[in-house]
Amino acid sequence: MNVDLVTRETLTENTDMLIERMDEYNVEKTVLTPIEHRVPSELYLEAANMYPDRLAFACSVMPRPIDEARARIDHFADQGCKAYIFDEEIYHPADPAAHAVAQMAVEKDLAVYFHHKEISSEVISFLDRLSLTYPSAQFVVLHMGGLFGFSKLIPLIARNNVWLEVSVTLPRLVESPLRVFLDALIQDLGVRKLVFGSEHHSEYQDLMASLNLINLNVETMRVITERNARHILNL
Repeated sequence: MNVDLVTRETLTENTDMLIERMDEYNVEKTVLTPIEHRVPSELYLEAANMYPDRLAFACSVMPRPIDEARARIDHFADQGCKAYIFDEEIYHPADPAAHAVAQMAVEKDLAVYFHHKEISSEVISFLDRLSLTYPSAQFVVLHMGGLFGFSKLIPLIARNNVWLEVSVTLPRLVESPLRVFLDALIQDLGVRKLVFGSEHHSEYQDLMASLNLINLNVETMRVITERNARHILNL
């Protein structure tokens, strides 16, 4: 089911379906990651409250007006939010308000996610500045920065506070000539910079198959599917 179709009327149905898929693929806990212009963060908070032992949530907040952004981040943090999401459709990396919002999130001990189809040089520069300014924070690039953005991120993910989430891109990457960059990353840094995640629960099967193509053993698989996420999100 398309996540864009999630409404308050269909929330229970969609949440129950997610839990069923999680059980099918032995996914213990999921962080719901909203994109504000599609599905409000409040719905993800409601979904997380239905299954508090299985679901956590992130929030997506427009950086402007700044006072409103601060109030919303404070609200979601007080409700147990785990991360703040910079989505490409609701912010610009050169906007001072984006840096201010990142600071707000870090002060609330929220991980900071970046959601882009293909990460741009401007966003990489923004992430570069943030990861140096806030060395104790946790920064996660969703979709590995995209098939063509992934390789540009390799210098940054050597830092202790930057990770790549594997949804969407990994299944394409392992069957692409660009896989050489993934193999080089794993050889140099191991799997400690990769974290399991899915754009949608229908993706679980493809992601598991892709991880198997990297020839991971049980221990390294657990690093990607469990340990890295627990560290990033303090779960």
